[in-house]
Amino acid sequence: MACGCGRSEDGCRGWHALTEEEYQIEYQKYLKEEKGSLKVTEVEHYTDSLFRFRLERPDNLKFIPGQFTMINVEDAPKRAYSLTNGPEDDFVEFYSIKVPNGPLTSKLQKIQVGDSVNVKLDGSGTLIKDNLQPGEDLWLLATGTGIAPFISILRDENTFEEFENIVVVWSVREKEELNGYHSFLEQLGEEFKIDYIPCVTRDESWEGTKARITTLIEEDVIMEDSYPASDRVMVCGNMDFNKEVKELLEQKGFVEGSNRQKGSFVLEKAFVG
Repeated sequence: MACGCGRSEDGCRGWHALTEEEYQIEYQKYLKEEKGSLKVTEVEHYTDSLFRFRLERPDNLKFIPGQFTMINVEDAPKRAYSLTNGPEDDFVEFYSIKVPNGPLTSKLQKIQVGDSVNVKLDGSGTLIKDNLQPGEDLWLLATGTGIAPFISILRDENTFEEFENIVVVWSVREKEELNGYHSFLEQLGEEFKIDYIPCVTRDESWEGTKARITTLIEEDVIMEDSYPASDRVMVCGNMDFNKEVKELLEQKGFVEGSNRQKGSFVLEKAFVG
Protein backbone atom coordinates (compact mmCIF):
# COMPACT_ATOMS: atom_id res chain seq x y z
CA MET A 1 0.00 0.00 0.00
CA ALA A 2 1.31 3.45 -0.88
CA CYS A 3 2.49 5.43 2.12
CA GLY A 4 1.45 8.74 0.58
CA CYS A 5 4.99 10.02 0.18
CA GLY A 6 4.35 10.69 -3.52
CA ARG A 7 7.75 9.30 -4.42
CA SER A 8 6.73 5.93 -5.75
CA GLU A 9 4.73 4.77 -8.76
CA ASP A 10 4.17 1.24 -7.46
CA GLY A 11 3.70 1.63 -3.73
CA CYS A 12 6.18 2.51 -1.01
CA ARG A 13 9.82 1.69 -1.78
CA GLY A 14 11.14 3.36 1.34
CA TRP A 15 11.83 6.57 -0.57
CA HIS A 16 9.95 8.73 1.94
CA ALA A 17 12.97 8.50 4.25
CA LEU A 18 15.43 9.79 1.63
CA THR A 19 16.71 13.27 0.98
CA GLU A 20 15.82 14.78 -2.39
CA GLU A 21 19.30 14.00 -3.73
CA GLU A 22 19.14 10.40 -2.53
CA TYR A 23 15.63 10.04 -3.94
CA GLN A 24 16.69 11.22 -7.39
CA ILE A 25 19.51 8.65 -7.43
CA GLU A 26 17.15 5.82 -6.46
CA TYR A 27 14.45 6.97 -8.84
CA GLN A 28 16.82 7.03 -11.83
CA LYS A 29 18.02 3.56 -10.87
CA TYR A 30 14.39 2.41 -10.76
CA LEU A 31 13.71 3.83 -14.22
CA LYS A 32 16.75 2.06 -15.63
CA GLU A 33 16.16 -1.32 -14.05
CA GLU A 34 12.37 -1.53 -14.08
CA LYS A 35 11.27 0.60 -16.99
CA GLY A 36 14.26 0.11 -19.28
CA SER A 37 15.06 3.81 -19.58
CA LEU A 38 18.77 3.49 -20.33
CA LYS A 39 21.26 6.34 -20.49
CA VAL A 40 23.25 6.90 -23.69
CA THR A 41 27.00 6.56 -23.13
CA GLU A 42 28.33 6.63 -26.71
CA VAL A 43 27.13 7.60 -30.20
CA GLU A 44 29.05 7.17 -33.45
CA HIS A 45 27.80 8.18 -36.91
CA TYR A 46 29.39 6.40 -39.88
CA THR A 47 27.48 7.70 -42.88
CA ASP A 48 24.43 9.83 -43.60
CA SER A 49 22.36 6.67 -43.12
CA LEU A 50 24.17 4.59 -40.46
CA PHE A 51 25.08 5.02 -36.80
CA ARG A 52 25.78 3.03 -33.65
CA PHE A 53 25.00 3.83 -30.03
CA ARG A 54 25.71 2.36 -26.62
CA LEU A 55 23.66 2.51 -23.44
CA GLU A 56 24.24 1.71 -19.80
CA ARG A 57 23.47 -1.96 -19.13
CA PRO A 58 21.00 -2.78 -16.34
CA ASP A 59 21.47 -5.88 -14.20
CA ASN A 60 18.12 -7.35 -15.29
CA LEU A 61 18.70 -7.41 -19.06
CA LYS A 62 17.83 -10.90 -20.33
CA PHE A 63 18.72 -11.94 -23.87
CA ILE A 64 20.44 -14.59 -25.96
CA PRO A 65 23.04 -13.46 -28.52
CA GLY A 66 21.29 -13.04 -31.86
CA GLN A 67 17.98 -11.85 -30.39
CA PHE A 68 16.27 -8.50 -30.90
CA THR A 69 14.31 -6.31 -28.53
CA MET A 70 11.97 -3.33 -28.79
CA ILE A 71 13.27 0.22 -28.37
CA ASN A 72 12.00 3.77 -28.69
CA VAL A 73 12.53 7.32 -27.54
CA GLU A 74 10.00 9.84 -26.28
CA ASP A 75 7.14 10.56 -28.69
CA ALA A 76 8.25 7.82 -31.11
CA PRO A 77 6.90 4.31 -31.80
CA LYS A 78 8.68 1.13 -30.74
CA ARG A 79 10.71 -0.81 -33.28
CA ALA A 80 12.60 -4.11 -33.26
CA TYR A 81 16.38 -3.79 -33.00
CA SER A 82 18.96 -6.57 -32.71
CA LEU A 83 21.39 -6.24 -29.82
CA THR A 84 25.04 -6.15 -30.88
CA ASN A 85 26.56 -6.46 -27.40
CA GLY A 86 27.74 -9.82 -26.09
CA PRO A 87 26.36 -11.59 -23.02
CA GLU A 88 29.25 -10.48 -20.81
CA ASP A 89 29.60 -6.90 -22.07
CA ASP A 90 28.89 -4.13 -19.58
CA PHE A 91 26.97 -2.09 -22.16
CA VAL A 92 23.92 -2.38 -24.43
CA GLU A 93 24.59 -1.59 -28.09
CA PHE A 94 22.53 -1.12 -31.26
CA TYR A 95 23.37 -0.48 -34.93
CA SER A 96 20.81 1.58 -36.82
CA ILE A 97 19.90 2.98 -40.20
CA LYS A 98 18.53 6.51 -40.54
CA VAL A 99 15.22 6.40 -42.39
CA PRO A 100 14.27 9.78 -43.90
CA ASN A 101 11.26 11.05 -41.92
CA GLY A 102 11.18 7.72 -40.06
CA PRO A 103 8.84 7.83 -37.05
CA LEU A 104 11.61 6.50 -34.78
CA THR A 105 14.96 6.96 -36.51
CA SER A 106 14.35 10.64 -37.33
CA LYS A 107 14.43 11.19 -33.56
CA LEU A 108 16.77 8.35 -32.58
CA GLN A 109 19.60 9.60 -34.80
CA LYS A 110 19.68 12.86 -32.80
CA ILE A 111 20.39 11.26 -29.43
CA GLN A 112 23.46 12.41 -27.54
CA VAL A 113 25.47 11.16 -24.59
CA GLY A 114 23.38 11.60 -21.45
CA ASP A 115 20.01 11.17 -23.19
CA SER A 116 17.81 8.13 -22.54
CA VAL A 117 16.49 5.37 -24.79
CA ASN A 118 13.64 3.06 -23.74
CA VAL A 119 14.56 -0.60 -24.11
CA LYS A 120 12.47 -3.71 -23.47
CA LEU A 121 14.76 -5.76 -21.24
CA ASP A 122 13.82 -9.18 -22.67
CA GLY A 123 15.14 -10.49 -25.97
CA SER A 124 13.05 -12.24 -28.65
CA GLY A 125 13.59 -13.95 -31.96
CA THR A 126 14.61 -17.19 -33.65
CA LEU A 127 18.09 -16.18 -34.83
CA ILE A 128 19.96 -17.97 -32.07
CA LYS A 129 22.41 -20.85 -31.96
CA ASP A 130 20.05 -22.79 -29.69
CA ASN A 131 17.79 -23.31 -32.71
CA LEU A 132 20.57 -25.03 -34.67
CA GLN A 133 21.56 -28.66 -34.46
CA PRO A 134 25.21 -29.28 -33.48
CA GLY A 135 27.54 -28.77 -36.44
CA GLU A 136 31.12 -28.23 -37.52
CA ASP A 137 31.03 -25.07 -39.66
CA LEU A 138 28.94 -21.94 -39.02
CA TRP A 139 28.01 -19.53 -41.83
CA LEU A 140 26.79 -16.04 -40.91
CA LEU A 141 25.21 -14.34 -43.96
CA ALA A 142 24.16 -10.70 -43.63
CA THR A 143 23.20 -7.65 -45.66
CA GLY A 144 23.34 -4.09 -44.34
CA THR A 145 22.49 -3.70 -40.67
CA GLY A 146 21.62 -7.39 -40.65
CA ILE A 147 25.18 -7.84 -39.40
CA ALA A 148 24.01 -6.60 -35.96
CA PRO A 149 22.86 -9.91 -34.39
CA PHE A 150 26.00 -11.64 -35.68
CA ILE A 151 28.20 -9.12 -33.87
CA SER A 152 26.47 -10.18 -30.65
CA ILE A 153 26.98 -13.86 -31.50
CA LEU A 154 30.66 -13.24 -32.24
CA ARG A 155 31.03 -11.41 -28.93
CA ASP A 156 29.94 -14.62 -27.21
CA GLU A 157 33.02 -16.71 -26.40
CA ASN A 158 30.92 -19.90 -26.50
CA THR A 159 30.46 -19.46 -30.26
CA PHE A 160 34.11 -20.29 -30.89
CA GLU A 161 33.89 -23.41 -28.75
CA GLU A 162 30.77 -24.75 -30.48
CA PHE A 163 32.07 -24.63 -34.08
CA GLU A 164 35.32 -25.65 -35.72
CA ASN A 165 35.12 -22.99 -38.43
CA ILE A 166 33.14 -19.75 -38.78
CA VAL A 167 32.60 -17.78 -41.99
CA VAL A 168 31.10 -14.27 -41.97
CA VAL A 169 29.82 -12.92 -45.30
CA TRP A 170 28.60 -9.31 -45.10
CA SER A 171 27.19 -7.49 -48.12
CA VAL A 172 26.66 -3.72 -48.38
CA ARG A 173 26.20 -1.29 -51.26
CA GLU A 174 28.96 1.26 -50.60
CA LYS A 175 32.25 0.54 -48.85
CA GLU A 176 31.59 3.28 -46.25
CA GLU A 177 28.74 1.12 -44.99
CA LEU A 178 31.31 -1.36 -43.67
CA ASN A 179 32.78 1.20 -41.27
CA GLY A 180 30.71 0.16 -38.27
CA TYR A 181 32.16 -3.32 -37.71
CA HIS A 182 34.71 -3.91 -40.49
CA SER A 183 37.73 -3.47 -38.21
CA PHE A 184 36.14 -5.61 -35.51
CA LEU A 185 35.56 -8.47 -37.96
CA GLU A 186 39.05 -8.16 -39.44
CA GLN A 187 40.56 -8.36 -35.97
CA LEU A 188 38.46 -11.42 -35.13
CA GLY A 189 39.76 -13.03 -38.30
CA GLU A 190 43.30 -12.58 -37.06
CA GLU A 191 42.65 -13.74 -33.50
CA PHE A 192 40.14 -16.56 -33.97
CA LYS A 193 39.16 -19.21 -36.47
CA ILE A 194 36.88 -17.14 -38.67
CA ASP A 195 36.92 -16.18 -42.33
CA TYR A 196 35.50 -12.74 -43.07
CA ILE A 197 34.27 -11.95 -46.59
CA PRO A 198 33.04 -8.35 -47.07
CA CYS A 199 31.06 -7.74 -50.28
CA VAL A 200 30.47 -4.27 -51.73
CA THR A 201 28.01 -4.35 -54.63
CA ARG A 202 27.71 -0.73 -55.86
CA ASP A 203 31.13 0.84 -55.41
CA GLU A 204 33.58 0.71 -58.30
CA SER A 205 36.46 1.73 -56.02
CA TRP A 206 36.06 -1.44 -53.96
CA GLU A 207 38.80 -3.94 -54.84
CA GLY A 208 37.33 -6.93 -53.03
CA THR A 209 34.29 -9.12 -53.68
CA LYS A 210 31.53 -7.24 -55.52
CA ALA A 211 28.93 -9.95 -56.12
CA ARG A 212 25.75 -10.38 -54.08
CA ILE A 213 25.74 -13.19 -51.52
CA THR A 214 23.04 -15.07 -53.39
CA THR A 215 25.17 -14.93 -56.56
CA LEU A 216 28.17 -16.26 -54.64
CA ILE A 217 26.09 -19.22 -53.46
CA GLU A 218 24.55 -19.90 -56.88
CA GLU A 219 27.97 -19.83 -58.58
CA ASP A 220 29.56 -22.03 -55.88
CA VAL A 221 32.02 -19.32 -54.88
CA ILE A 222 30.95 -19.92 -51.28
CA MET A 223 29.26 -22.92 -49.64
CA GLU A 224 30.27 -25.21 -52.51
CA ASP A 225 31.22 -27.97 -50.09
CA SER A 226 28.61 -27.18 -47.44
CA TYR A 227 26.21 -29.92 -46.38
CA PRO A 228 23.26 -30.10 -43.98
CA ALA A 229 25.02 -32.86 -42.06
CA SER A 230 27.92 -30.66 -41.01
CA ASP A 231 27.22 -26.99 -41.81
CA ARG A 232 24.97 -24.53 -40.01
CA VAL A 233 23.75 -21.26 -41.49
CA MET A 234 22.31 -18.09 -39.95
CA VAL A 235 20.75 -15.46 -42.22
CA CYS A 236 19.80 -11.83 -41.52
CA GLY A 237 19.06 -9.10 -44.02
CA ASN A 238 16.24 -7.55 -45.98
CA MET A 239 13.14 -9.64 -46.61
CA ASP A 240 13.96 -10.44 -50.24
CA PHE A 241 17.45 -11.55 -49.30
CA ASN A 242 16.18 -13.79 -46.52
CA LYS A 243 13.65 -15.40 -48.86
CA GLU A 244 16.19 -15.98 -51.64
CA VAL A 245 18.79 -17.52 -49.33
CA LYS A 246 16.17 -19.70 -47.69
CA GLU A 247 15.18 -21.10 -51.09
CA LEU A 248 18.82 -21.75 -52.03
CA LEU A 249 19.48 -23.52 -48.74
CA GLU A 250 16.37 -25.67 -48.99
CA GLN A 251 17.45 -26.70 -52.48
CA LYS A 252 20.64 -28.00 -50.86
CA GLY A 253 18.65 -29.97 -48.28
CA PHE A 254 18.96 -27.59 -45.34
CA VAL A 255 16.03 -27.45 -42.91
CA GLU A 256 14.93 -24.30 -41.12
CA GLY A 257 15.14 -24.34 -37.34
CA SER A 258 12.79 -22.62 -34.93
CA ASN A 259 12.12 -22.19 -31.23
CA ARG A 260 10.19 -25.46 -31.40
CA GLN A 261 12.56 -27.61 -33.43
CA LYS A 262 16.28 -27.36 -34.21
CA GLY A 263 17.40 -27.23 -37.84
CA SER A 264 20.42 -26.71 -40.05
CA PHE A 265 19.68 -23.01 -40.73
CA VAL A 266 17.81 -20.13 -39.11
CA LEU A 267 16.82 -16.70 -40.31
CA GLU A 268 15.48 -13.57 -38.66
CA LYS A 269 11.85 -12.96 -39.54
CA ALA A 270 11.31 -9.82 -37.50
CA PHE A 271 14.53 -7.91 -38.10
CA VAL A 272 15.08 -6.68 -41.64
CA GLY A 273 18.25 -4.59 -41.62
